[in-house]
Formats: sequence, structure tokens, C-alpha cells
Amino acid sequence: MTADPEQLMKAAAKKAKGGSGFSAFFGGGNKYDEAGELYMDAANGFRLQKDLRSAGIAFEKAAEMQLKTDEKDDAANTLVEAYKAYRRDEPAEAIRVLSMAIELFTRRGNFRRAANYKMDIGTVLEQDLSDPKGALAAYEEAGEWFMNDQAEALANKAFLKTADLAALCDEYQTAINRYEQVAKASVNNNLLKWSVKEYLLKCGLCYMLMGDDVATRRAFDSFTALDLTFQSTREYQLLCDLQDAIEASDADIFAEKVFQFDQLSKLDSWKTTVLLKIKNRIQEAEDDLT
Repeated sequence: MTADPEQLMKAAAKKAKGGSGFSAFFGGGNKYDEAGELYMDAANGFRLQKDLRSAGIAFEKAAEMQLKTDEKDDAANTLVEAYKAYRRDEPAEAIRVLSMAIELFTRRGNFRRAANYKMDIGTVLEQDLSDPKGALAAYEEAGEWFMNDQAEALANKAFLKTADLAALCDEYQTAINRYEQVAKASVNNNLLKWSVKEYLLKCGLCYMLMGDDVATRRAFDSFTALDLTFQSTREYQLLCDLQDAIEASDADIFAEKVFQFDQLSKLDSWKTTVLLKIKNRIQEAEDDLT
């Protein structure tokens, strides 16, 4: 019969308090180990009962005991279990305990694991807590850690998340820098080069939002120099058509070119959002002229 996790929690707390004085000196050296095991048993018991909040609390207590015995790696892994317990119903708590685990991983020099979990934090912030700027910062830090660990593919994945969110947060220069960085890293890779036109399209749209027509045209030239095949793509033609419409302050032509592109290559929500921002600016400029 499985022990009652509530009783295990009480037993663990009692064990952690332990004895004092002479008896503790000779017999209490492993009290935190034993308390930690009891907390772990309680946590797993709560999980079986689908009481995930209590499981998270118990895992945190277990990690606390492991830190008292200097078992930092075990404590970090236990905090990850607490994160999993909190993840579904208490995303803020999930981020709190996972951040504690990440700090332990980085102190031990385990930046690859830390970066993976930093990506998880970004996902929670973006999807559960509707905090795009917080998510952007998490993805950016994860990308830097991946890059420092020579994991370029993982770094580029993180930097693309950074770029997408940066554009939606009106941080266009950050988005441009990351799209250009990933495009340059991918153009000579046979597996990745087919995605370069997507990165350059997004980068070009961000240049349009910066509002500098000369810089935008120069950027288009740099795109074709980077990828010699880009000039023959529909993405390049779309950028040129849209920039022509911007310089002509013609929102109708802009909308028509977007519609034509969408008929052959369905626009995703990111592009739709960014294109709408650009169209609104054209319309504002038209209004200023009338």
C-alpha cells in the first residue's frame, strides 16, 4: 500500500529538524538525506494523486534538503521536476523554480542544459503568461549560451525566436540583426539554405518598418549579394513590389501585391501582423498628404 504523501511530508519535516547537541553530532549527519528522500516520495505520491501543486511544493522541499548536503546537481534536477509539476496550472511558479535550477546548472558550467531550460522559460512566458518581451529576453540569453557552447544550430533556433518576437515588440533593429545573422549562418548549409529566403523576407519587412527607404534598398542589395539565388524568388519580388508601394504611398497597390503573394504562398500570422503594420503606416502617410 502506497504511503500517504501528507504523512510523508510530516515525517520529512520532522526528520529535517532532527535532534540537537550530542545525539545530533553522532547520529544526525544524514538527516537531510533521509528527509530529502521522504519529500521525494511524497512528491511522487502527490503526482499519482494528480495533486500537482502539492507535488511541486514537495519537490522544492526535497531540493532544499539536497542543497543542505551540497548535492547541487541533484537539487537542480529535482527543481526541474518541480517545474514539470507546476507547468500546467501555475506557470509563474514553474518559471520561478526552473530559474533556480538554471542558476545551479550555470554555476556548474552546464550551459547546454541551462540554455534548453531557458528556452522552456521563453515558451511559458510567450504562450502562458503573454509576456513577449520577457520571452524575447529568455530566447536571446538561451541563444548566447548555445553559441558559447558551440551549438550553432540550437543558437540559430533561439535567435529566430528572438527575431520574431523583437519585430512584434517594435524592436526592429534587434530583429534585423538576428535574421541577418541566421541567414549568413545558413546560406552555405545544404540543409538550411532553403530557409534563407524566409529569413531575408522577414528581415526586409523589418527594414520597411524602420522607415528608411534608402537603407531598405541597400538591404535588398545586400540580400542578393549574400544569396545569389534570392533575386529569382517570389520573396524578393514581393519585397521590391512592397517597397515601390511604400515609396509611392499607395496602400491599395501594397494590399494587392500582398494578396497576390498570399494566393500562392499562404501568409502566416507573423507576416500578416507585420504587413498590416506597414500598410497602416502607408495609410497614415496618405492621410497626411490629404
